[in-house]
Amino acid sequence: MSGTIQWEPGDALIFVHVVSEGSFTAAANTLDLPKSTVSRRVSRLEAKLGLQLLRRTTRQLTLTDAGQAFFDQATRAVDALEAAEEAATTVLGEPRGKLRVTAPAEVGTGLLAAIIGFNRKYPDVHLDVDFTNNYVDLVESGVDVALRGGKPPQGSLAGRQIISGEIFMVASPEYLRRSGTPKRAGDVVKHQSILFPNWTSGSAWDMTGRKGKVKVPVTSHLTINNLDGIRRAALANCGLGLLPWSHCTRDLEEGRLIRVLPSLHRNSSGVWVVYPRTPFTNTKVRAFVDYMQIAFA
Repeated sequence: MSGTIQWEPGDALIFVHVVSEGSFTAAANTLDLPKSTVSRRVSRLEAKLGLQLLRRTTRQLTLTDAGQAFFDQATRAVDALEAAEEAATTVLGEPRGKLRVTAPAEVGTGLLAAIIGFNRKYPDVHLDVDFTNNYVDLVESGVDVALRGGKPPQGSLAGRQIISGEIFMVASPEYLRRSGTPKRAGDVVKHQSILFPNWTSGSAWDMTGRKGKVKVPVTSHLTINNLDGIRRAALANCGLGLLPWSHCTRDLEEGRLIRVLPSLHRNSSGVWVVYPRTPFTNTKVRAFVDYMQIAFA
C-alpha cells in the first residue's frame, strides 16, 4: 500500500536481541549483522508502530513503557519459535555448524576428555576451542560457550554447574608404598607435599573435615603455580598434592593416583558451563551444555 512503512517480523527479533543483550553492538555480534543494520531495523520497527520503544543515550539503553509491553509479548513469540525450532531439529537430525568454545589454558583431563567426547558424538558440529586464561566477553566476541571456574553467571550470561568445588589430597601408589599413607592430618607434615601457592597459607593447607575447619601442616621443597604441573609431579612420585576433581578424575579411576585422607577437602566454586542469556538457545549450545552436564553427573 502506498505510503505504508515496510517492516519484517525479523525486526521484532532484532529488537528482542538488543534489549536482552543490552546494546546494539552486542546484538550485532550475536546476529552477525552490521551495527548500522541493527539500529536501522529497530528504528523501522518503531516507525511502523508509531511508538518509541527505546531511549538511547551514549551509555545505556532503557525501555519505554510501550517498549516494555512490546518486549514482553515479543519474547513470548520468540519462545514459541524456539520450541518450533527444537521440534524441527529433532525431526531433521543432529546439531550441526560451528560452535565456538573458550576454556582455561590448563584445562583438566576430565574436561578435555568431555570436550573430545562431544566432538565424537556430534561430528556435524565444527568445534572451535580457544584455550586461554584471559577473560573472554562471550557477547562481545561472539563465542558461544565458556567453561569457567567461579561464581554462578549473572546478568547477560546463563549457565550450569558441571563440577562441584571439591579439592582433595592425592598421591601416587608408588609414593605411598615408599613413604606410607597418612592416617590423620597431623601425619602430613612428615611427608613431602607439592604446593600450589593459592591454596597454601604459610606452611599449612586450610581444609575442612567432618568436624569443621582443619589446618594441615605441610613440609615441601616443591611449589608449582600450575595445576597440571601439580598433577604431573604427583604422578612422578614427588609427594602429596591438592587437585580438583576435574584435573585428576581419569588418574583416580585408573589407579595412577589415590585420594589421601578422604575425609578432608577444600571447597571452591567448581566449574560452570556458561553461555549468553538470549531469548532462545540454539541447538548446538543446548547439546553441548547437556552433554557436559551428563558427562560429569
